[in-house]
Parts: sequence; C-alpha cells; structure tokens
Amino acid sequence: MNLLLVADGHYYQTPDGTVYADSVFDYTFYKRYLMTFEHVYAVVRARQVDEVPKGKKLASGEGVSFLNMPVFQGPWQYAKNYFKIRKFVKEICNDPKYDCAIFRLPASTSNIFANIFSKTKKPFAVEIVIDPWVNFGPRAEGFRLFNMIYQREWTNVVKTMCAKADGASYVTAKYLQKLYPPRAYNDETCFTANYSSVELADGSFAEPRTWATDQKEFVITHASNYFNSYAKGHLTVIKALQLVRQQGVNARVCFIGDGPLREEFAKKARELGVGDYVDFTGRLANGDEVRKVMKSSDLFILPTYAEGIPRVLLEAMSMGLPCLSSPICGIPEVLKSEYLYDFDDYEGFAKGITNLFTNPALMASVSIENLEMAKDFRSSVLNERRKTFYDQLKAKAKG
Repeated sequence: MNLLLVADGHYYQTPDGTVYADSVFDYTFYKRYLMTFEHVYAVVRARQVDEVPKGKKLASGEGVSFLNMPVFQGPWQYAKNYFKIRKFVKEICNDPKYDCAIFRLPASTSNIFANIFSKTKKPFAVEIVIDPWVNFGPRAEGFRLFNMIYQREWTNVVKTMCAKADGASYVTAKYLQKLYPPRAYNDETCFTANYSSVELADGSFAEPRTWATDQKEFVITHASNYFNSYAKGHLTVIKALQLVRQQGVNARVCFIGDGPLREEFAKKARELGVGDYVDFTGRLANGDEVRKVMKSSDLFILPTYAEGIPRVLLEAMSMGLPCLSSPICGIPEVLKSEYLYDFDDYEGFAKGITNLFTNPALMASVSIENLEMAKDFRSSVLNERRKTFYDQLKAKAKG
C-alpha cells in the first residue's frame, strides 16, 4: 500500500536525483512509515544543488520516493507560483496511486495539500507537531501583519483538519489535543494517538548523575541547530549567566550550534563582561557529538516561546541532566513548574541556576526524575504507538 506523506523541511536534491535534508528528516524519519506501508511518496520542496550542503543527511533510500513540488518561500513567492502549485497539488491528490495520506501540521506545504486531499474522500491522518497560535504569536519574529494572518489561518487549518481527519496524532499527551480536538472524540470509527518526533535509542540513556559539594565550576549547555533567530533564548541565557556569576557561582555556558547571529551573541556576552565564560562549539556532526558535550555538562537550559516538545530537551533529560526551560506547549508535561521560566525572564533563570548549583542533592534528585521521564520517549515505546496509528490508517484505506 502506498502512503502520500507531506512534511515541510529543508531539502536539497543533487543532479543524480538523490535527496538530502536536515537530520530531522533523514532516511531514518521515513523508515518509521515503512513499518506499515510498502512505499512512501514524500512531497518536498527541494532546492537543486550541485553538491551536498554541509551537515545535511541522506533522505533518499529504499521504499521512499520524493515528489518535488514548485519551490516557494513566503507569501509573495507562493502568490507568484499559485496556479503552478495548485495544479501540482491537485494532480497528486487525485492520483489513484496514493491509497492514503499523512500530513504533518502546521506547515505551508501540508496546509495546502490537506485541504485539497480531504475532498478526495480517501482516508488521511494528521500529525500535529506544534501550536501555530503560539508559534506566530506576539513574540514571533518577522513582519507582524503576516504573523497575525498566519496565526489565524494556520490555527484554523489545524482545527479543521483535526476535525476532518480519520486519525490525528500529537506530540503532546494533552496540550495540543485540548486545543485541536480529533474527530475520534466524536466518531468511534476514527483514531488518535500521541507520540513525539524524538528518537531516543533504548541504549543511549546515561546513569543518574551526582555532584560534589565542593565542585569548582559548573557548565551550562544550550543547543540550537541554527543561530538565525532569537527564539531559543540565547540572549536570555547570557543575561542569566551574568547574574549567576555576580552571585559568586563559577559557571560558564556552552552553546551548541552555529549561524549568522553567533557573533551578535558573542558580542553581547563581551558587553556584559562574561565573554570569557561563553563557549561556542559550532555545529556538531551528529547526535553522538551532542551527547558527548552534554555528558560533560551540569545543566541544560532552553528558554523558548514556540515548541511542541523539544527534541534536544528530551535528549538532555536522557543524559541525566537537570533542565530549565519555558512553560509553553508540551514542555510542562515533562518538566515540573519550578524549573520553568518565561522566555525572557533571565532573572528567573538565574535564580533557577543558582538554586540548583548550590544544592547538589537537589541536582541528583532532578537527574533521576528526568531520566525516568525521558524513558517514556524511548524508540521502542514510540515506535509501538506509531505503528498502531499507521496500521489503523492502512486498515481504513483497505476499507
């Protein structure tokens, strides 16, 4: 049985037709769907490149074909290519080769496809990965008028598609379900599930951590693939570090990732007098390298205003690290409220950091709690939920 899958991401296609993507959408991602379906046809907006961009992973593989739709970015390019895009989408949706579909929402491509595919009467499911109302809220970067339009439009799309879809899955246990209720709540022939996009290998978990009462220095780690946005709270972390050091705690910050804002973040650290205590690793090659840095850290921190449940947060928890983050979307489902602070509340984060670093017993206790919570996101646990969900969609398609 053939699955049509639509998931937005950064894709690149070389002259030989091979497709590469960010690590989130490499071939491992598509293999999840091959647990149930014989072939996956993935709609992507792939840029044509002569060479594989640095850091991109192989997405092509056995059982996966890519359907490259006209590339557009932003409303102006979409409007310019509107008729070409609509023609492509209608042809794909009406092709009898595709037995059913899954749309990862919200996303530009998925939003377009889901609306048209829903009219074909073929079964489809949606995977809800983030709350668009928060994602395009007042703190979102970019032109405010467009964000307001996106916020309303994308929120309506997600609500509508969840109400129409035969199946709806969510990355949260409760939060997104309450805002975007699935059709399954009112129709027993439909189905719902919750599973994260995170893959925590069963054998990748660390042992519970302990800290000495006389530890001389503490390392705080923050991770974000691209330094092209302020949404991950880099500046909040730097401001919090300044306060922590002023309180006599010998701490430093390690930022994992890279991008155009790196120098701005480094400049801010120098202006606040903590430049010598802020390190940048650059973009690391793979998850093993990230976990290696986390293993030598004492605390993970992620101020943020738009997430589902952050992959990197769960990875840090699986390494036994105490974690501080923000009370948005699904994060309160995995961290207690006393470890959550508003995105730009650097004073709150500073208090949280100081409280942990001056209490080794508390840090050890939190390490155990985080490890136990992270076990709910083991690959074996999530793959079982995914396969059940995909099997239900396949059964619908068989009639």
